[in-house]
Amino acid sequence: MHRRMKAVYGEYGLCCLNVVEWRKRFIEGSELLEDDAQPGQAHHVITTEMIAEVNALVLDNRIITMDEIHWLLGISVGTTHNIMH
Repeated sequence: MHRRMKAVYGEYGLCCLNVVEWRKRFIEGSELLEDDAQPGQAHHVITTEMIAEVNALVLDNRIITMDEIHWLLGISVGTTHNIMH
């Protein structure tokens, strides 16, 4: 199967291990094209409420650090940075 896909899709096709995994999933009855959710850090969407919370912290304490904001609100440093800039 991988050789046939490689002939059609060339370098843009799935690697052999992925082809084997997807084939196994379809044989088991899965019809989903998405991968299973992976463990790890959840992705957060920046909301207007989150921006308002950051702004309130900054207005309340002008010398607050981004690290303190990230710790207080439970958001990533990257998200904190994106909101601040």
